[in-house]
Amino acid sequence: MISPFNSPVEVGVRVLAVLVESYPRALDLGQLVMLDHLVLNTADVNGPESLHPPLPTRIGQLTTKRASVSRGIRVLLSAGLAEAFATADGLTYLAGDPSIRFLNLLESAYAARLHERATWVISEFGDLSEEELRTQFRSIFDAWVEEFDAYERTRDDL
Repeated sequence: MISPFNSPVEVGVRVLAVLVESYPRALDLGQLVMLDHLVLNTADVNGPESLHPPLPTRIGQLTTKRASVSRGIRVLLSAGLAEAFATADGLTYLAGDPSIRFLNLLESAYAARLHERATWVISEFGDLSEEELRTQFRSIFDAWVEEFDAYERTRDDL
């Protein structure tokens, strides 16, 4: 069965929110993977309440996120909502002209919260290079490992 969560369309919409907020700065796949993760888990970095619940296994989500973000980007490119550019360092992605109009059509509470989280993440982390983002993630990982270890100890006590 295909999971309804993190479908290419859902991930694509989240990535599009990040690209719109970072415009006119283009982002590469590595940056989009980390920024998408931050959009979902803003509370982990002293931001607003996270978009998704703080599951103890969220550290493992990063292992599959690159593939899901790639699929989401393909959806955006095929719909004309994002553009890809080849640079000396590889491909970068930029929000296309109709992107903001498309996002404005989304009127759910989730879409509003997504917009708020994407705005916050880009204001806090949007100017960081991929290497600087990786450094930030190392400190987040340390906290997650401690949290996961505590969760596992609690489960073992049951």
